[in-house]
Amino acid sequence: MVRFAVSNRIKFHMAWQGVVGKKGMMMPFDTFLSRLRRAAIICGVLAAAVGCSFFKPLSTKRLNADLSAVRGTAPDRWVMLPRPPQRAATGWLDDFGSTKLTALVNRAVTTHPSLKAAEARVRQARAQVVQEGAALLPALSVNGFANRAQAPGDQRFAGINQIANRFNWTVNVAWDVDFWGVVADSRRAAVARMEASDETWHAARLSLAANTVQTAVTLAESEQLYRLAEEDIRVRRTQLGILERQLDRGLDPDRAALDVTLSQADLARAESTLQQRGRTADETRRALEALLGDYPAGKQGGIGTLPNLRSGVPAGLPSEMLLRRPDLRAAERRVAAALADESSAKKALLPSFRLTGALGRTSQQLHQLIRPETALWNLGTQAAQTLFQGGRLKAGIDLERARYDENLQSYANSVLTAFREVETALAAEQFLTAQEVALQQAAALAAQAEKLALGQYEKGLSDVLTLLDTRQRTFDAQSALIAVKAQRLRNRAALHLALGGDFSSQTKP
Repeated sequence: MVRFAVSNRIKFHMAWQGVVGKKGMMMPFDTFLSRLRRAAIICGVLAAAVGCSFFKPLSTKRLNADLSAVRGTAPDRWVMLPRPPQRAATGWLDDFGSTKLTALVNRAVTTHPSLKAAEARVRQARAQVVQEGAALLPALSVNGFANRAQAPGDQRFAGINQIANRFNWTVNVAWDVDFWGVVADSRRAAVARMEASDETWHAARLSLAANTVQTAVTLAESEQLYRLAEEDIRVRRTQLGILERQLDRGLDPDRAALDVTLSQADLARAESTLQQRGRTADETRRALEALLGDYPAGKQGGIGTLPNLRSGVPAGLPSEMLLRRPDLRAAERRVAAALADESSAKKALLPSFRLTGALGRTSQQLHQLIRPETALWNLGTQAAQTLFQGGRLKAGIDLERARYDENLQSYANSVLTAFREVETALAAEQFLTAQEVALQQAAALAAQAEKLALGQYEKGLSDVLTLLDTRQRTFDAQSALIAVKAQRLRNRAALHLALGGDFSSQTKP
């Protein structure tokens, strides 16, 4: 595997400035080409050595130990995993069994501006990788100039001036020989940041998908609650009609008038509830449209009704699968980038080497530039070692080490947060399932009690408060049942988000 490491700059700058022998005679062009080939071979050997990068990033073992320590906090098995169900989950969106919901999610992750912005940041990171890696290769440039100058003649011979021409072109090569691996380490840091950006894009995509599912479920919940409120108003109006007929009969008019007044008050409260639930549905509908990248006109139909989960959470999920979460992988890549930056700062203390050279031609006549005898070349080397900069380099090492520690602790905190999210969602899955079963029974019993209370009231065996109370109990139980169904669906989406995808440990989000 090819390694790149941070090194001090070793610039190779060729400047071809002359081809004159020891006796002042022009060097034969064949001899010049032979020497140029030797220089090319030497440069090629240096390039191969730099490409292999003998000097790997410093503290690589420390990075592996730190990451292993963080990952070692994962438990062997999730605490709140349920027993194995009869049928395992089939996938992330397939769990909900709604084609409309799948279509909404696919639309959201395709059109939302935030994902397009995240994708653009990935392209920026890729371009930065190219920029950082460019210093590993020689930089080639061509320069040319033409100059004509006149110098004044001697004052004793007025009018006689000296005119000189000079034409020159050179091919310049500048190369930082990455002997210590400084440039390669910078490139490695850029690659790690690019990978972090890519994982961040995947995390944003998964988060948007889960948010779209939860918002669509909330809209379906709001619409069902709105329809339930409409049904409640219809029932209360029916009950009010019964009470008004009792008042018209003239039997115990004072009591009948009180019953009618109480029923009217409950009807007004039901109408207020209807308006409140209509407002909630409208807000959720506009929020869903914004997630889909549409203008929030309040016309999105959503998924209609709450879908039914096809299966429960499978047992035996390995806790290590949580580490596939894209946000955790992005945090780990930022730690690797910080280590490469720290290595670069340490290697800045090492000496730097520069190779310089150029190849070209110069002449006083333009048409003579093509002649071999006008050729010029220059090769040179330079070594430099920084002795004192007021502690700047040492402070740079401390700065990068502090950034590494910050990224490492942020990674550890993200892992702990992920563990909490998974355990919470797994526990909520069991609680919500049991709560839904209890509410189903409560709603059925409340509806039965309402029918009995209505019959008892019509026979004069119970008062109106009992009738109104049973109606309210039925409404509350049905509302709570719808709410817990929706909450269970939202919790399932949160569980998939916490796990970083579906229940398959080999499938990426």
